[in-house]
Amino acid sequence: MDGPADRPDSEANRTFYNTEREGDRVRFEVRPEKLRSVELIVPWIVSHLRPGDRVLDIAGGSGTYASRIVRELPVTVVGLDIAESMVRQRAEDPMLPDNVVGDMEALPFPDESFDAVMLIAALHHVPDPRPALREAWRVLRPGGQLFSSDPSSLRARKTGVLPIEGEPHEFRLWVPWLAEQMRELGFSVESVAGRELTMRFVERVVASPSPRLWRAADGLDRALRLVPRLERLGMRGLVHARKPVTAT
Repeated sequence: MDGPADRPDSEANRTFYNTEREGDRVRFEVRPEKLRSVELIVPWIVSHLRPGDRVLDIAGGSGTYASRIVRELPVTVVGLDIAESMVRQRAEDPMLPDNVVGDMEALPFPDESFDAVMLIAALHHVPDPRPALREAWRVLRPGGQLFSSDPSSLRARKTGVLPIEGEPHEFRLWVPWLAEQMRELGFSVESVAGRELTMRFVERVVASPSPRLWRAADGLDRALRLVPRLERLGMRGLVHARKPVTAT
């Protein structure tokens, strides 16, 4: 049986990010949805970390989130990505010196070597997130934290994951299902949050929402989140989990 690096989805991811994402960080500087993503993800992660933490950024691309995090808090972020282009771009940041090419399902790190793991927009690139989650568990120290964020697809509610026709490097993922997989693997899931509920519907009628519209939608979301279970329908899902201190 082929290993994770030999699967069609792995090769598709490697090829896509090596050929289509040169200058990847520019997207996070000009595209409203990417700007909003940074504004959402970075404070969320920073609020849970401690100075001196060692963090692994799995499938972290060109390192946009990591670059912001290390400038907000004195932590070390090690980057891993399947695409050489992404790792090369990470290394351009002098505050991100530790980066390796590798697969999220076969991490080249010792057991219990990190205080936290980031899987940001990563798990919707594999047909089954559980092997990557097992590897995250392995490299986390007892008490270590897991931060996961992915698009949450309503179409995948029944099965958890669905392939996308014509997109071999992406899959539809239902984030509440993903949180359940974490629990089954032994993680203590501390929060499951849905975000961008309003934008799920706005993007159907507005091709390129402006930064002002994204901010307005975020304000409406704060009110909608007061409705029980409505938050689960958010376009983006955030999961914060922890490896129990008593884990063996």
